[in-house]
Amino acid sequence: MLLPFKIAWRFLLDKKLQTILVIFGIAIGVSIQIFIGMVSQGLEKTLVDKVLAYSPHITVYSKSGGFSDWQKEADRIRSNFPEVKAVSPNVNNQAWIKLENMPIPVLVRGFNISDTERLYNITEAIYDGSSPVNDNEVLLGKELAERLGVKVGDEVSILTLGRQMRQTVTMKIVGLYDFGVTKINNVWVITNLTTAQNFMGFGDKVTEIELAIDDPFQADVVSNQISSALSGEELYLNNWKGQNQLLVSAIVGQKLVTLVIQFFIMLATIISIVNTLTINVFQKSKQVGILKAMGLTDFSSSLVFFYQALLLSLVGIALSLGFLVVFLRGFNKYIVTLQGLPVVNVTVNYRFIALSILIFLVASMSTAIFPALRCIKLNPIEVIKNA
Repeated sequence: MLLPFKIAWRFLLDKKLQTILVIFGIAIGVSIQIFIGMVSQGLEKTLVDKVLAYSPHITVYSKSGGFSDWQKEADRIRSNFPEVKAVSPNVNNQAWIKLENMPIPVLVRGFNISDTERLYNITEAIYDGSSPVNDNEVLLGKELAERLGVKVGDEVSILTLGRQMRQTVTMKIVGLYDFGVTKINNVWVITNLTTAQNFMGFGDKVTEIELAIDDPFQADVVSNQISSALSGEELYLNNWKGQNQLLVSAIVGQKLVTLVIQFFIMLATIISIVNTLTINVFQKSKQVGILKAMGLTDFSSSLVFFYQALLLSLVGIALSLGFLVVFLRGFNKYIVTLQGLPVVNVTVNYRFIALSILIFLVASMSTAIFPALRCIKLNPIEVIKNA
């Protein structure tokens, strides 16, 4: 086994420039392939995170207008569906806040704040004050508070349309939040569940149950599973994929395009290895013929080209990792928004890198089959006679 390796090494050194060019071609091809794959993953994650930043993956509604036994339904979902990581019953109610003589439309949202941590992470978004604990306590968004000219400890009058009559309720501001989304900061008035239920004259009911799952792209599958399990009940389920079909189609299309690009990059890189090894068969046929005449077996002579493919691939892969670091640092440093943040949050996925390298290594080693077969067919007597 050592002799074919030494021969392979010598053959590569005999054509230094050709070997160096092939190695650089492999390094560039592999690094770009992995880089494109990670940018694609980062783009997908960035898009999904922005769409779902303050939206549930699945929402469960009652066709009768509200859940009277919502605690039972929430417990059933938690116990029967381990992929659901957050269950948040809530009450939503349109209302108005008075600004001098003009009412501002808002959405009063009542939560059990602890249930929303894996959905909205409200506690993390509070930059002044604390979460509403007692009745008639609210959180206001940054832009809405600035528009009203209020601060923590002030009171605001909220006009709401309950089931019985129109009423104005005075609320105490216990905290200010900033989700980084102006539309939400301007509209959401967050309070506890009891306060929102009293707004609506809703008793102990909730308007909906919002769910978050481990894999957002399984939202439609999990939604169907929950719907089947709760069949026969007056429930209606919706998921983010059904509400954003154009975005989902765009993400799927982007994935397919990325796979096609990666395939042709790998194909071009592999073809360069095949060409190099095939040319080596012709260039070194005399030497191989002499070695076979001296007793080198067909198997050992074919191993020469497998070793060449292995050496070219390993050195090219090692160099590609260095190129990949340069590409990632340059992308995260220069492809940024006006605020200096990366346009696409590209993170290093070691599993993806290892899988890509493994696939390339297997494909590149298979390229040695063709020159190896040609080498086996070489008749040493004819090669030496015709040399």
